[in-house]
Amino acid sequence: MQFNLTDPVLWVAGSLALAIIATNVAWLIGRGRRPAGLLAWSGLPALSWLLVSLFLLLPPVAAWSNGALSPYFMGLSELNWLTLLGTGGLLTAIIIGLTVFGWLVYRRGLPPGAATPGGVRRALAGGRAALDAALLQWHLAFYRAAAIGWLYGLTVPADAALPIEPLGRLLAALLAEPLYWGSWLGLGLAAVEWALNPFARAAQGVAGQRETVIRNAGLGLATTALFVLTRNFWLCLGCHVAAELAVAAWFPLRMTEKDKGQIT
Repeated sequence: MQFNLTDPVLWVAGSLALAIIATNVAWLIGRGRRPAGLLAWSGLPALSWLLVSLFLLLPPVAAWSNGALSPYFMGLSELNWLTLLGTGGLLTAIIIGLTVFGWLVYRRGLPPGAATPGGVRRALAGGRAALDAALLQWHLAFYRAAAIGWLYGLTVPADAALPIEPLGRLLAALLAEPLYWGSWLGLGLAAVEWALNPFARAAQGVAGQRETVIRNAGLGLATTALFVLTRNFWLCLGCHVAAELAVAAWFPLRMTEKDKGQIT
């Protein structure tokens, strides 16, 4: 069997399959009989984070190097900054402002007297939050560009007879606006990947992690809309990173002692 490495669908399918299989196998291993000393190893969380980070970083790079992704569809090239900053810059500031404002409202309702991390711990948390946000936005750009490229390359013969008329109208709408629909399709693929990740679902029940999940979901929606309007990856990246950095470094979550015990 010979694979066409310039096909974006192949890369997205491989990425989804790898994510779904790896996370579910790891989850089953974690729920079964584990090797002695595995959980006691202090480097396990760091190793897990490194593997996830490499997964988010490397597939888009590999797909791009093999010609499966277009820099234009990723929002990396042919950018009119003078025009984009007028509208895109304002929208970016609004998204960041609303994210921080909503976070402060939520944070204010937490139990009084809860502790916040300080010093080096807060700086490290801010740095990791910024890096995680950048990697997530890069991953979204991968799925987004692949979906846009797929729609751009999709052609239907004029005399083709589709069995269902509404399907024909839907396909015509998709092909008429590939950048718009491809952007949202890419976000949908990322949502499917998240929904089938047992670790991501379990994070919703852990203090400090569920807030990050909700925030990233909201920022994913907002930056997808921002990309549709600007086709600028760098604005989306800056928006996501700035919002997460502000929350993690300047307004971190106040934790009770009970919550601290839940975080792994």
